[in-house]
Amino acid sequence: MDSCSTSEHRLGKDSPSNKLLYAKDIPSYKSWVERYYADIAKLPAISDQDMNAYLAEQSRLHAVEFNMLSALNEIYSYVSKYSEELIGALEQDEQARRQRLAYKVEQLINAMSIES
Repeated sequence: MDSCSTSEHRLGKDSPSNKLLYAKDIPSYKSWVERYYADIAKLPAISDQDMNAYLAEQSRLHAVEFNMLSALNEIYSYVSKYSEELIGALEQDEQARRQRLAYKVEQLINAMSIES
């Protein structure tokens, strides 16, 4: 993890043993990481259209691996955990207010909490 960081790490007597154990390897890994991102920066930019086509193809190729119910459960977990922030943001947004999204999210949360 430290090899991916841009800050310098100082070691001391209170440093975790894993940092002390791998401290000598960090500079070589750090140069690999820097070179990796430099190589990515040199790549030509991809258009939105090409990216969307690629993502659509990946979605098609992996459609059988996707578990819709699991994904919906993860979304619900996130929505219920951050419901206050989400509803507050929806109440502040003009487009969301016009579509009554905050109310709809509240209905969704209520319906899901009854069934679980």
